[in-house]
Amino acid sequence: MPDRFSPRIRRALAAAGIVFRFVLFFGGLGFAVWFAVVWFPDAYNPFVPPDIRDEPNIVTGLKLRGLADEYDICVSVVRASGTKYRRDSIASDSEGCGMPQGLTLEQSRISYGGGIQLTCPATAALLMWERHVVAPAAAEHLGSEVTRVRHYGTYACRNVNNAQSGRRSGHARGDAIDISGFDLEDGRRISVLDDWGSDTPEGRFLAAVHDGACGLFSTVLGPDYNDLHANHFHFEMARWGICR
Repeated sequence: MPDRFSPRIRRALAAAGIVFRFVLFFGGLGFAVWFAVVWFPDAYNPFVPPDIRDEPNIVTGLKLRGLADEYDICVSVVRASGTKYRRDSIASDSEGCGMPQGLTLEQSRISYGGGIQLTCPATAALLMWERHVVAPAAAEHLGSEVTRVRHYGTYACRNVNNAQSGRRSGHARGDAIDISGFDLEDGRRISVLDDWGSDTPEGRFLAAVHDGACGLFSTVLGPDYNDLHANHFHFEMARWGICR
């Protein structure tokens, strides 16, 4: 700054510059938010709840995780998909366990062999997965529809990997499901334990449904993660994500 200005003026001009940059930054941020709300298509607008009927895109996972503290909105998302469900909760006296607000999935496009108890965001992610990942992958790789998803359960008050100590599993909150295999309309049965990694239609199908879950659930673990997951996929709506 030129020396002809007094120290007082130089300080005032410096302060004015800081204010200008502050206004410019937050003004630009406000414009970006306004533009997203007004002009983005709903499917790509992160501020609009997801529609289970829409094809997943780069913001779908963000939309699903955003439902975590919006139970009534999430329930309306599940309702709009035409799925049969009921509101549910699981009480627990154990620290870190229980599901205050969740859903029991009673009937969807694919059978799970019984009621599925999950948090609402995890339920929404599961419904999108079966509709937009499982069904197309079965048509492409197997030439037959999936009639049943086999699993090892959803809610369980336990620690990660059933350890005696340590942090709670996503199952303890109702945020996770373990998928073990699939039954097909033509009578075939596909197993994660037997078919994962094989260069067969069944193996390619399993790779597709595993990878497709990564854009919906925040945590997706399979046989390549560790030996404890050799016979199933672990899908979870967690705060931090991993896809292995």
